[in-house]
Amino acid sequence: MRLLAWHDGEVFEASKLQTDRPYVMQRIHTLSGDAYNLDRHIIELRSASEDLFGFSTLCGVSDARRIIAKLLELSRVGTCLSVPVVMRLDADGSLSFEVEHPTFGRGAYMRAKRDVGIACVMTEPLSDSQTNASIEIDALADSMVKHLGGERAIWVSREGNLLSRAWRPIFVYYQQCWFTPRRFNSVEFNVALEAIKSAGYKVLVRDIHESVLDSVDEIMSVDIMGISSFARVKNHRLLSSVTNRVAKMMEPRIDD
Repeated sequence: MRLLAWHDGEVFEASKLQTDRPYVMQRIHTLSGDAYNLDRHIIELRSASEDLFGFSTLCGVSDARRIIAKLLELSRVGTCLSVPVVMRLDADGSLSFEVEHPTFGRGAYMRAKRDVGIACVMTEPLSDSQTNASIEIDALADSMVKHLGGERAIWVSREGNLLSRAWRPIFVYYQQCWFTPRRFNSVEFNVALEAIKSAGYKVLVRDIHESVLDSVDEIMSVDIMGISSFARVKNHRLLSSVTNRVAKMMEPRIDD
């Protein structure tokens, strides 16, 4: 296996990809050479680049699908595991694709490791699409809670209300219903929403104050590759059985 990147028509080792200019990006779930929800990812990428840079990519779904399929084939990542592929458009209009390491699962699934969450005061992201800046800020927030005994930051506003991110929406389960602080058009949010409804649960969009985290049943965050369930927030232990039911309904779903 050798992870590769595509940049303006050239293919090379992913480690040599230069990403020193500001960019917007979408992380795409691929399995067996297929890129899932690619049309929706491109819509989100175009919307973000138009808002931030004033232009959008001319790359269409068929072109992106062809590039991704060729990169996966040349990278020899196999067909047994899901593989994330990043599509980036930078401030100079340069387009790139990068194959990342395969996950430990086939299709979307709930990760075995459950993190301890700690509330961290942050501000709303500038864009609903990931950027070079948001990646650094995400990492910074998680690092900020390490010395408090946490592993993953739970974003809250200065008023104490939960903040969600389009690429990692957060959901809280309480009294047989899922709650989330904000609705997004992102692929990640819509995949999660469809899975929750398919599992037989309702989703309500409501302000969620940090204080209620001491009494909720479960908390999960969703990214393009799967679900992360929180094990504990503060001193309150959380369950994961309902989250697991949602994970089993998440696309791409591989039936046994």
